[in-house]
Amino acid sequence: MPFLRDDGAPLDELLLAQRPADGYRFEVRDAIVYVDPASGRRYRAPAAGEGPPPAGVTDLASVPSPLWGFIASYGRQSAPAVLHDAQSRAAEALGDRRRALLQRRDDDLVFRRALLEQGVPRMRAWLMWAWVSADRERVYAGATGWLLLGQVGLGVLVVAASVVLAVIAGPWWLALAIVPAAAALPWRGLAPLIVTLTYPLAAFGPLLLVHFVSLVPFRIVEAIVEVFAGGDPGSVVRPTVARPSEERR
Repeated sequence: MPFLRDDGAPLDELLLAQRPADGYRFEVRDAIVYVDPASGRRYRAPAAGEGPPPAGVTDLASVPSPLWGFIASYGRQSAPAVLHDAQSRAAEALGDRRRALLQRRDDDLVFRRALLEQGVPRMRAWLMWAWVSADRERVYAGATGWLLLGQVGLGVLVVAASVVLAVIAGPWWLALAIVPAAAALPWRGLAPLIVTLTYPLAAFGPLLLVHFVSLVPFRIVEAIVEVFAGGDPGSVVRPTVARPSEERR
């Protein structure tokens, strides 16, 4: 078992405290350790209080709430998410975008391996890895990161167009769907990321769109009820990532 308690015993429980009680963030009560099976390296996620805030604080898997029906923010992915939050803060603390980018690329791979070790289904683990990796490139890679994301978006459109054209004009148009994979090859080590983002987004994009469209009227009705009941309409949408002010607490 690659996840351990701080004393070296197998991790049999993950102790978290929801702070505040009506919030969405958690304090890690006991540090956890992960032994990477690929490198043998030990990684440690500290408990709250071991360093200045936000050390030892986590929002678990930072999945936007509208997507919780597809991928939950907690479960088998909880321990890997706690570890990834700690490693992400360590990379940010380097104070150098290039060093942080390289560190995060390694840490994100560790995150994916940890997800698989915890029994997270392979497709879900790869999608979660692709999500955090895309955000990493956006934050630390500058214009190159935005170029990568733009290529992913274009690739999604190409795959979708190939399916539509195949239905309208003939199945040979499906060959067009290979183009995004071929276009990813010049990115070398980042090619798997581009492919993992492009094809699932093209395949599941319509489902996500229907899900979002159906969620909007529900949220609107919720907000209206809050207005007439004298509540806070803003409370119907809870954040799933930390605000800068909260990170400094």
